[in-house]
Amino acid sequence: MTPTTVICALLVIFIAHALRTLLRRLSSALDNIPGPPRKSLLIGNLAQYHDPDGWEFQKELEETYGQVVKLHGLFGARELYVFDPAALQSILVKDQDLYEEMPEIISLTKMMFGPGIFSTTGDDHRKFRKIMQPAFSTNNLRELVPKFYEVAERARDGLVAPGAADGPRMLDLNHIFCRISLEFIGRTGIGYSFDPMLPGQEQTNQYAHAVREILPTASRLSLLMPLLPLIVDAPFPSLRRAMINVVPLPALRTLRNLVDFVVGKAQKLVSDRKAAISSGELSVEDDAKDIMSLLIKNNLSADGAMHLTDDELVASTSMIISAATDTTSSALNRMFHIAAQYPEMQEKLRAEILAAPEHLDHDALVALPYLDAFVREVLRLFPPIAPGMFRKTCEDTVLPLSAPIVGVDGTPMNTISVPKGTLIHIAIAAANHNKQVWGADALEFKPERWTGGKADCVTTNMCGIYGNSMTFIGGGRSCIGFKFSLLEIKALLCVFLRAFKFSTPDPRIKWRRAGVIQIPNIDKQSQLPILVERLKI
Repeated sequence: MTPTTVICALLVIFIAHALRTLLRRLSSALDNIPGPPRKSLLIGNLAQYHDPDGWEFQKELEETYGQVVKLHGLFGARELYVFDPAALQSILVKDQDLYEEMPEIISLTKMMFGPGIFSTTGDDHRKFRKIMQPAFSTNNLRELVPKFYEVAERARDGLVAPGAADGPRMLDLNHIFCRISLEFIGRTGIGYSFDPMLPGQEQTNQYAHAVREILPTASRLSLLMPLLPLIVDAPFPSLRRAMINVVPLPALRTLRNLVDFVVGKAQKLVSDRKAAISSGELSVEDDAKDIMSLLIKNNLSADGAMHLTDDELVASTSMIISAATDTTSSALNRMFHIAAQYPEMQEKLRAEILAAPEHLDHDALVALPYLDAFVREVLRLFPPIAPGMFRKTCEDTVLPLSAPIVGVDGTPMNTISVPKGTLIHIAIAAANHNKQVWGADALEFKPERWTGGKADCVTTNMCGIYGNSMTFIGGGRSCIGFKFSLLEIKALLCVFLRAFKFSTPDPRIKWRRAGVIQIPNIDKQSQLPILVERLKI
């Protein structure tokens, strides 16, 4: 297929998509929903929404228009930014089959990685969750806690202690946490070590480098998300792939190459693990608890309907590694940035940790009350994925509201008629900051609001799966590995706060968005310089 043919096909799809969209959106049932004015005839509010530094715009959406806000998308499309509790319950739980994961993202993810848990919908997605759920069960997580401690202690001794050996020193914790989060998922997700984390030895693993670069590369394409249909709507896979090859966007081709490398490595890991089991080198009855080994073992005895192909194993493995690495490193960055900003809270955490045994089992680690409250409050106020995720209506539907909004014409609205094909923004951060749910002090950082895993100030129940917050969302596509992530974070906090004091974060640190992930930056470079001091305990 020649480049000229591909470009012509791309232009035909673009024109057809634009005309279809414009004709459908000359007027809309959503015109009466309040929201910010359109900034561009072509891309509406998209530049504001996807601005890496657009915190003021996000604040405007949270505080100005109500709990459902109208946004303007590509070619005049009306979109909804939603953080109303009843509306989220409908979208994510009660009527979830009417709101599908954004098809363009699903298709592009499938095209890049293959069929897996993040690139399927409906019954196929439910099949993946059912197959993978045992790997994230409490029983299996109990077995993984010692590995979390092992990785945390190697990082303590190899990445942090040498830097603070001669007294307090500013260390870039972002660089350290990126390495740690990948090693966490490597050791416990696929039984593979990416990084020896030895003193003075930089990470050189090509796979690790590729995984770390996927998100920053993808974030450079965030403004182009509405244009994904131009590729996804292509009539056959070879044309879709050819379009990626000829579209004059270096970041898109870089992303393709990174994903190809990661998937190729995952194919080798799956193939080697299966060969080890087939040859008897690795018994199906052995004690390997990493996610990939469990998937392969369970696959050997699965019936036809629940059996995963090699492509499905590879895709799911690659997706979990990429997703778990970025969100965990973002959460760890935020945890330690806040601990450095609030020394009294850090001391309270340290006192609780020092009063407990150095190595805690699963139940004891989960039960530390102030550690749990601190983690919950950080993840509520600063969710790693922000401002949110996306859904699209599969058919015309009616969205219920927990509180009426006042339309542009002054009429109170208790429900919203939503046309088929409407993009819905699941406003995770806005839901977690909602004063109608969390009280007047919703924007204050207060671990004390949590008692026994519940916030005493909550007035309205949300459909989120973790502490009434939407950090891990809810419903059939909620985060399957959220308990896994919490254990990683808590184990590292225990190990690091027992050994080090963190203080005086660089005042130049700004939090920016890379796609939907929050990352600390100085002069638009990802870094988190914090003063680290070795404790004599």
